[in-house]
Amino acid sequence: MPSIIVHGGAGAYDPGDEHERGLLAAVDAGWALLVGGGSALDAVEASIVSMEDDPVFNAGLGSSLNIDGAVECDASLMLSDYSCGAVGGIRRAKNPIRAARLVLERTDHVLIVGPGADSLAERMGLPSGDLVTERRAELHERNLERLRAGEDLKFMPRIAGLSEEMGIGTVGAAALDAAGRLAAGTSTGGLMSKLPGRIGDGAVIGAGTYAGPHGAVSATGHGEPIIKHVVAGAAVDAVRDVGIREAVASVLEIGRHHEFGFGIVGVEENGATAWGFTTQAMSWARRDDSGTTTFLGKEISIGDAGSEQTG
Repeated sequence: MPSIIVHGGAGAYDPGDEHERGLLAAVDAGWALLVGGGSALDAVEASIVSMEDDPVFNAGLGSSLNIDGAVECDASLMLSDYSCGAVGGIRRAKNPIRAARLVLERTDHVLIVGPGADSLAERMGLPSGDLVTERRAELHERNLERLRAGEDLKFMPRIAGLSEEMGIGTVGAAALDAAGRLAAGTSTGGLMSKLPGRIGDGAVIGAGTYAGPHGAVSATGHGEPIIKHVVAGAAVDAVRDVGIREAVASVLEIGRHHEFGFGIVGVEENGATAWGFTTQAMSWARRDDSGTTTFLGKEISIGDAGSEQTG
């Protein structure tokens, strides 16, 4: 039975109506493909493209800016047969997730970064453009003022003067199609005021994105510890033995123990979905043939996990 879950990021923010509209549009885009016989890969890509095109999310249009005021996006896709592709530090592609799919389907590589990723996207005809929004540009200017004042940043204490706003708003999706195929994907603009060239978990298979025969997940949050603890891979590896809910709960415990903030959504081979977060807030939407469910905000206690059985 097809099933899809999407997220709009985890972090210190207050998801509102604009987030809900964006999440509903994204989950509907993926669901339309699933009920039409489309693949989990197509559904995940469509959902993430919808959110990349919506400036409320930190992915594609409206992505965070690095300390030089430039956008550098990360994105990845993975299937239950372990096929995967990712891009890091891509600046011009309108939809980084589509560039990640090019890597997956058209190359012999897993990860392409920087100018090479932009060149691949351009040569293969992906639309490009300026991804900087007025809101992000204004925040960048405020960050520069803090930099000149010598302030500290909670998540990057060795770099003085950056913003305390993490800029976390990664988007992602995980889906099961009618043929039993699983897929997951993640796309992000990364941390606000990061150093140029920084690659986050959204580009790292096993960290922000992972899928296997029994489950698929997308993670969101503070990228460095997500990479260090291979959060997505750890969750999917646990699904076969304990199911998606307990798998998500197990990696949330890692976040609590090591005191870092992240969120995660996933789906398993029977269509069950699960979610959880250790941050202030998270937003997500899920859909199957029983209908659509959304979550916005802080109602779940930090570190709790939830799940829905769909088949």
